[in-house]
Amino acid sequence: MKTLFWLTIVLVTGSIVLAACAQPLAPPAAPEAKGPAAKVASRAAWEEKWESTLARAKQEGVVRVYSGWGAETRVLLSQAFKDKYGIELEFTPFSKSAEIVARVQAEKRAGLNIADVFGAGATTQITMMKPEGLLGPIEGFLILPEVTDPRAWQGEKPPFVDKDKRVIGMIAGLQRQISYNTTMVKEGEITSYKDLLKPQYKGKIAMADPSLSGTANAMFGHLAYDLWNQEEASDWLRQLIKQQEAIIQREHRLVVEWVARGKYPVGIGGQYESVAEFMNLGAPISVAVQKEGHSMDYAAGGLGVPTVSPHPNAAAVFVNWLLTKEGQTLFAVKGYGYPSRRLDVPTEGINPVFLPRPGEKVFYASEEAIVFRGKMMEVARKIMEEASRK
Repeated sequence: MKTLFWLTIVLVTGSIVLAACAQPLAPPAAPEAKGPAAKVASRAAWEEKWESTLARAKQEGVVRVYSGWGAETRVLLSQAFKDKYGIELEFTPFSKSAEIVARVQAEKRAGLNIADVFGAGATTQITMMKPEGLLGPIEGFLILPEVTDPRAWQGEKPPFVDKDKRVIGMIAGLQRQISYNTTMVKEGEITSYKDLLKPQYKGKIAMADPSLSGTANAMFGHLAYDLWNQEEASDWLRQLIKQQEAIIQREHRLVVEWVARGKYPVGIGGQYESVAEFMNLGAPISVAVQKEGHSMDYAAGGLGVPTVSPHPNAAAVFVNWLLTKEGQTLFAVKGYGYPSRRLDVPTEGINPVFLPRPGEKVFYASEEAIVFRGKMMEVARKIMEEASRK
């Protein structure tokens, strides 16, 4: 009986093995498409994703943007985007990027998700919004090949500011932070940052608050990080405030307006868009070129998205469109009067003073340099407090 039992087991097992071996083998994986076939497959994939995203975006019908962009820029973008896609852009404007941070923090504490897109200074987004966990990964929003192709951008790489790909820098903003009234200061009179410490400028300088995110802080950080060191830059700012009696103004645009109207001959850290605006209007205002060199920054051209977007598809359509040649021509060139980081966006119409001169030293802002500016905000605050006590 035992022999018969084991013989039966062997026969059954053998039958199972044979049956398994008789099953047809799975076909080998198809070889990875290369050449034109790969391009067709890739194109079909992005087109399908874009079409489905666009269809859902039209159902959502709106994109809410928190930004520090000027009125002219907002109008240009709103009209063009509505005409192209039938989707409304609802802007909530802020005079300073730091105000966006406070607003979003308050909404987060209240459990609210209102904004779809952030248009704010890259410094604010990197040093304040990102550490607070207010930014989501924007890379996943990018769909159009015109946007994702690294060859479309400076340096042949996507325009992410940070390694975590949460902030995109759109503007190639040459940082000429010192403006002057052309009826009160001659061209070529200010060729060094240290020229501002000359006795002739005492009591004649208006300066945006360097302890706040913005162009004055960017310049202060540039001096400490790229050109000098923290001690030398701090001493320069201390002399500017105490010895030169520079007037500190929290409103960046007002600094530019004061210079354009001749209230102060010299302005430091005025809003770029405002400088370009007044120059285009024919106001007697220009910007100084410093022999030490200038930083190349993203100014208010920082683009981010929240961790939760109430209209994610409409936001994705807007982000992609804004990063196309069409969107960047409207935003950077016509809106801000600055070059875009896109290589195919024309520079016609941009005032030559905002373009690098042949042989000019240019320092491109890295994430590390931007983070360093956050540190210099606190340094500037302490210097200003020290000056106010004496």
